[in-house]
Amino acid sequence: MSERLLIKLVIGRTLLDTGAHSLAFQVEEGGRGWLITVSNLAAADASYIGDNIDQLNFFHFISDDSSGLIRKFWLYDLDRPSYVYDPAMQEAVFEVDSRVAYSNEKV
Repeated sequence: MSERLLIKLVIGRTLLDTGAHSLAFQVEEGGRGWLITVSNLAAADASYIGDNIDQLNFFHFISDDSSGLIRKFWLYDLDRPSYVYDPAMQEAVFEVDSRVAYSNEKV
């Protein structure tokens, strides 16, 4: 099982790809919906993401390496994601209220 998180602007530009940058992250149910924690995030990246907090979408992919199946989830906030960055720990925590499973396959 492997996982990947993308943080994108609503216009489609990728701001962060945990797979490409080998960043640890966690997505868990909590707070007012879902908590997304990204570890080892550089301060400059955290600042840019924070400056664009109103324009973010999160995409969480969970791959079953043995079967090749990929479960996909879109996480977002109907209003504004909450965001806290701890520069000492280099950890960003986002809180969103919505999570939707989706597929790119045609029915």
